[in-house]
Amino acid sequence: MLSKDLVLDKLNDKLVSKLESLKISLIQTIESRNSDTKSSAGDKFETSREMAQIEIKKLDDQIKKTQQFLFDLKADTSLLIKTDKGVFFICIAYGKLIISEDIQVICISNLAPISNFLLTTEIGMSFNFNKIKYTMKGK
Repeated sequence: MLSKDLVLDKLNDKLVSKLESLKISLIQTIESRNSDTKSSAGDKFETSREMAQIEIKKLDDQIKKTQQFLFDLKADTSLLIKTDKGVFFICIAYGKLIISEDIQVICISNLAPISNFLLTTEIGMSFNFNKIKYTMKGK
């Protein structure tokens, strides 16, 4: 049975795993940048260090975003909403989360355009979004 706690646990596991992977990538990129030796081709060295610095910044931004997602999950203001077109988890903008072989959940933020429809439509009622009709099955 699909529950909010199951989705929270699975999403938390995915985010923790992603965070660990990003931190490892960051350490490796920093080590790679620092181990570059200056060659007689100075421009090549500077370009290589600058590219590494850009990658470090990108990884750092992803780490901060993932940490924020984990923080937001702990706030537990999430909602699990079932429609005839699928299950939505309103909490963070993670995207598709695969729970099992036959169960997937779309994780969206409360600022996503469809969120307002999902939050305000009563069970059994329908709404149209992007030319698709959704019928509410449960909250």
